[in-house]
Amino acid sequence: MSFDPFLYVALVAGFAVGRATTWRSPVVGQAALLTVAILLFLLGDSLGRLPGATLLAQIPLAVVFAGATLAVTLLAVRLLARPATGPPAPPNSVPLRTTLITPAGFLAALLAGVVVGKLLGGGPGQGTEYALYALLVLVGFDLQLDLARLRSAWVPILAAVTGALVVAVAFGATRLVPWSAAFSTSFAFGWYSLAGPLTAVRVGPALGLFAFLANFLRENLTMLSAPVLGRKVRGDGLAAMGGATSMDTTLYFVTRYGDPRAATVALATGVVLTTAAGLLLPVLLSVA
Repeated sequence: MSFDPFLYVALVAGFAVGRATTWRSPVVGQAALLTVAILLFLLGDSLGRLPGATLLAQIPLAVVFAGATLAVTLLAVRLLARPATGPPAPPNSVPLRTTLITPAGFLAALLAGVVVGKLLGGGPGQGTEYALYALLVLVGFDLQLDLARLRSAWVPILAAVTGALVVAVAFGATRLVPWSAAFSTSFAFGWYSLAGPLTAVRVGPALGLFAFLANFLRENLTMLSAPVLGRKVRGDGLAAMGGATSMDTTLYFVTRYGDPRAATVALATGVVLTTAAGLLLPVLLSVA
């Protein structure tokens, strides 16, 4: 996640083309899934290039932090949201069983990227950005905006804030990580490219890596669990899980596995939480 204007250019371009034509094909959904797998591979490659000892020392705590954040966030969604009525909304793409890429394939792509990063070193260059641009064009093509649903965006936003607050307090109070790092990690809402470097500058590289990993894992756990959880937690739940990333990298998962009509809610959630993270993290870290 970053304030790259071309991310939004890609999304708007895809949306404009999709509204200008009536052509629809399962190929679009297949291409989006393949692009997600490529993106996960490249992200795994970046993660695999971190020093092994440092990575292994931070992974367990980051996994617990990310998992706890998502669990509390989903509990908050369940308490805040009205019970769903009627059958779940149909997916806006081809069923998962007919695709070449499955949840296991997503995980395999991520792990393969880690292995390649460890063995070859170097870096993916601009590959991640280009894959993300392609994904957002494909997402925009099938995007269904429902302005009437904006009034329910408060549910995933408040749930994400609740999850961040509860987990930050729990980790800070138990001294698993310093208070400042706990809050800066939690209130990044998945924006790992901000949380990692900023935390590293203010409180040290080890905690910067922790902040990066926890938010990186939040994004990827949202992607990997969406095919399983989507029909249960729906669009609001997946948007809250994605946090700041629900307006770009996890937007596809919200609409594909949660509710194709939840794009407006996901975009609003992502914009609000991204803005909040950018404003809050420097303040939270100033007490370090």
